[in-house]
Amino acid sequence: MKNDDMLGLMISGFLGALTNIFHGLYQNMIRSKRDLFIRFTVAVLAVCPAYLFCKYMDFPRDLSFIVGYISGALGDRVISEIYRRERRIFTYFLGSPDEGKAQDRNQPDNDKEP
Repeated sequence: MKNDDMLGLMISGFLGALTNIFHGLYQNMIRSKRDLFIRFTVAVLAVCPAYLFCKYMDFPRDLSFIVGYISGALGDRVISEIYRRERRIFTYFLGSPDEGKAQDRNQPDNDKEP
């Protein structure tokens, strides 16, 4: 893969990430600047595996641009789906992380001074 092709792949992945961000804003799925930053960063970082995949498979230039766009557009959705599925496994074995917080809120603090 030439440098021009790599740059085009990165630009198409960036455009895919922007498409994903605009869709999230339109659907009111992004509620804060922190959420916006995390989604954008994950979407842009999803282009790196796409680059390695295109280089390994020796895709032509146009197809590698399409793969870059799709990986940028769907990168954070794939990550959130993996997290959603894995969270079930962790909560089965370790319990919900919210359970410990709820117990802490119900117990009075003895360390605080009156």
